[in-house]
Amino acid sequence: MSSVWFPVAVLGIALVLPVQAQMSAPHAHGAPTAKATSSEVYEGQVKRINKDTKKVTLAHGPLKAFNMPPMTMAFRVKDAKQLAPLKEGDKVRFALEQAGDNLVITRIEPVK
Repeated sequence: MSSVWFPVAVLGIALVLPVQAQMSAPHAHGAPTAKATSSEVYEGQVKRINKDTKKVTLAHGPLKAFNMPPMTMAFRVKDAKQLAPLKEGDKVRFALEQAGDNLVITRIEPVK
């Protein structure tokens, strides 16, 4: 009877320890837990605007504060009113903050 108990106990410990380690790790999955903001202003070009989803697709240069290379991607805007003066093809300046796994535009304006 004790020969059955020992493997079960070892298996139980082996399963519990990794879970405890993950729970106590500050960023167990690498995702930021706090809202990160950047005071940097970036430049890009509007490729698409979707007012229904509050998103704008931008071709942008490197986003140094967020360790991202140049690319084209869609960003949600914090305030949909900021999309009103924009049109496809506009050169823009914008500021970002990180909310969970997403980058959100906090300010965007056409370059004049």
